[in-house]
Amino acid sequence: MAKVKISEYDVSASNNTDIDGININEGCTPSGINNAIREVMAHLKDFQSGAVTGNTLAVASGGTGAEDAANARTNLVAAKSGANSDITAISGLTTPLSAAQGGTGVTSMSELVTSLGLDTTSDAQFDSLGIGTTASGTTGEIRATNNITAFYSSDKKFKENIKDIEDAIHKVDVIGGKTFDWTAEYVDNHGGEDGYFITKHDMGVIAQDVEEVAPEAVRERTDGSLAVDYPKLVALAFAAIKELNTKVTHLEKQLNAHKTVDHCKECGDK
Repeated sequence: MAKVKISEYDVSASNNTDIDGININEGCTPSGINNAIREVMAHLKDFQSGAVTGNTLAVASGGTGAEDAANARTNLVAAKSGANSDITAISGLTTPLSAAQGGTGVTSMSELVTSLGLDTTSDAQFDSLGIGTTASGTTGEIRATNNITAFYSSDKKFKENIKDIEDAIHKVDVIGGKTFDWTAEYVDNHGGEDGYFITKHDMGVIAQDVEEVAPEAVRERTDGSLAVDYPKLVALAFAAIKELNTKVTHLEKQLNAHKTVDHCKECGDK
């Protein structure tokens, strides 16, 4: 059978007696040898240009073992260039991929944390944060599914011009406590009602009422809305309790004085 493909050539030289039907057996004519050489050259050129099908060079021999790019990548365990889904894992890298290459530029988790500015000595800023839950997406909002433990600076050495809160009972009376329903716009802007972080019906205070008597506990946000620093209201409540206690103590003294007078009158009558 005439050998028309390189893949049909035999590893034993004595078995290669023709090329495309051209006799190259021992004793063949010189012209036959010339034609055979030309045919081999044509085969090699076609092979180089990839124009020949059914002719592959094994990977072990320096080839791809395939006739097309897709199968060549498969045989070579290589991914195509550009956007693709061929890459499912990378291992054995001695030089980390840079951020521009889609990597991190580092080789360890600790280095990654540092490079992202998230280590214990870094300052980091986020749009919103979720601890144990999905971040709400509302700028500046933090949500946590468990306790948030924190302490406020309150040492006397950091403070000056210290005075008692005046007329605390009146201020508490003005602020009061309210039940209310959040507007649909507010609920939607905070990720919707979830029955945990956001509920339609709620209770609290009204910022405008607080601002009227305790402006120190109110801040205006960038959107123009008012927000209340609820921990500051604890100090106001303490002050109001203190005032009430003073009034109760005064009333008790007056009552005891009346009792003493009444007792003396009873003694005199006797």
